[in-house]
Amino acid sequence: MPERPVFSVITSLAGLQLYITPRPGRGGQFVIAPLLPAGTEHAHTDDVSAPRGIAVSADPVKAAAHVRRSLLRDFRFASMKAQSNTSSGPGIPVTITLDPNGRPEVKVANARALFELLGREEFVLDPATGRCRLPGTIRNPSVIGWRTNRAVQKLERLGFIVTIRLADGRTYKPSRQGHAAPANRPTAGDLRTPRRTP
Repeated sequence: MPERPVFSVITSLAGLQLYITPRPGRGGQFVIAPLLPAGTEHAHTDDVSAPRGIAVSADPVKAAAHVRRSLLRDFRFASMKAQSNTSSGPGIPVTITLDPNGRPEVKVANARALFELLGREEFVLDPATGRCRLPGTIRNPSVIGWRTNRAVQKLERLGFIVTIRLADGRTYKPSRQGHAAPANRPTAGDLRTPRRTP
């Protein structure tokens, strides 16, 4: 009677899965390969570069470091793109909160928005809050304002409804052209500076 294959699947809370099995003919090594993320099918991956599986040592510390270094980042971005292909449609809300220094914190649950912010706009994910932020290395206020505006405009072009919450608690929705309609909203070039109504 043939032996049953030995394997395991690790699943994250976001529905990402890794397949793990001993590497044939190589004792002391395992193969780790990404699976389709939850809710997706092969048709959702047509325009996605799929990350390849890797071989790792049986040593847990070395294996974890190798997976983190060689697989996880590309797998996460590919999964977000595939998940964004499962649904479309305008009107998904995104909230951007500006701290007193004008630094954005983006709250979004949509995979396409996460893909754009993390994969293309180089935001980072705060593991404590699950929100997207600009890297701490970006300190220049004009660069922060420019990067925030660029992210807002890109999300709006993709059909998301962006709400900006200022440090003083006021909120507004920018227009499609990136300009605030009423005079008491921030100007287009600098989200940090609201204009007062006379």
